[in-house]
Amino acid sequence: MIRNAWYALGFSGEFPTGALQGQTVAGLPMVAWRTEAGTVAVLDARCAHKRFPLWEGRLLDGDRLECAYHGFCYDAAGRCVGIPALAERSQRIPDTARQRVYPSEEQDGVVWVWPGGPDRRTPAGLPPRTPEIADPAWETLVTEPMDVAASYRLLIENLFDLTHFYPLHNGNIGSLADAQVPVEIQRDLSGPAPVLRTIRRRHGFVLPPMTRERFGLEVADQVQVHEMVAPSLFRVHVAVAPPGQLGSDAEQGFTLHQTITPVGADRHVWRRATSCPAGSRWAADPSRRLVDAIFEGAPTVVEQDRWAIERQQEMFAYPDEDYREVHIKSDGAVVMARRMLDAMELAEAGTLDPSLVSPTQTRMQPNRRRADL
Repeated sequence: MIRNAWYALGFSGEFPTGALQGQTVAGLPMVAWRTEAGTVAVLDARCAHKRFPLWEGRLLDGDRLECAYHGFCYDAAGRCVGIPALAERSQRIPDTARQRVYPSEEQDGVVWVWPGGPDRRTPAGLPPRTPEIADPAWETLVTEPMDVAASYRLLIENLFDLTHFYPLHNGNIGSLADAQVPVEIQRDLSGPAPVLRTIRRRHGFVLPPMTRERFGLEVADQVQVHEMVAPSLFRVHVAVAPPGQLGSDAEQGFTLHQTITPVGADRHVWRRATSCPAGSRWAADPSRRLVDAIFEGAPTVVEQDRWAIERQQEMFAYPDEDYREVHIKSDGAVVMARRMLDAMELAEAGTLDPSLVSPTQTRMQPNRRRADL
């Protein structure tokens, strides 16, 4: 897993003031809460005394977190500020009685945390931007966190791979034609987090049933952009218009932000935020907002994807004897995503192979297997 990255702890609304939350991010137990000052504090959830989970404790006045086992009390900066067993004034709180504090940022409606690696290096830049979520010019609905029993890498691959729209999503958002749309691939390694982007352009495209209901078009031009901001954010933007009218006032569309937070090697938390330009209406019933229609229609598709990647994960329990994945041209973005994530892991371990980030190299490293892919 990659630890030197920003991961979503949740949407801002998931953090009411004074409520403790326990989460595991990249294999690390964390306790978080919104302080009286409005910021989100994130500490190591293992009490420095006896490893008791601090998420089982309680918050006292002054943002003091009290452990439920022996009453060790910590402030939002991780300092131990009280130990009930120290009855005598001559006894002082040990300097080692403190909790690791994880860097956190609240930005664009999302609370992010930096778990760091064993070297506890500091964050590189701010978290990825998700501007539509908090912008009043957009109408946004967010989901509850979904626990998925699969590697987070399998979800990233699923979100890049539109060829699975048929057969997995046939009859709702997908059709056989989705598997045959040419794909443009772009990547940017210049920022603190690598970005991989695919673009699919359709002209005079017969829309699948769910898309027809959303936008009121049988045949349309469509641009669909899928973007991974590795390893924790996946952004999708869809624009649809009558043939020849993309970029005009007739264009409609939506943006979908999906945060992907690994819990362990074979489990992650998936959150989704759907945003439409304010005032967008559902073509099938103009009395309703478009964002409501898209949001309400999504669970079927999401559950199909969850079912598929959890079934994939189960197959990694079998040895790879006499098995090798076959890749075809349309798997280009998936293979490149694997290489980018491999490069991040190796860079974190201090063993980066420069060929992994070379624009001319897209083949998988040998011996990469199972849920590590």
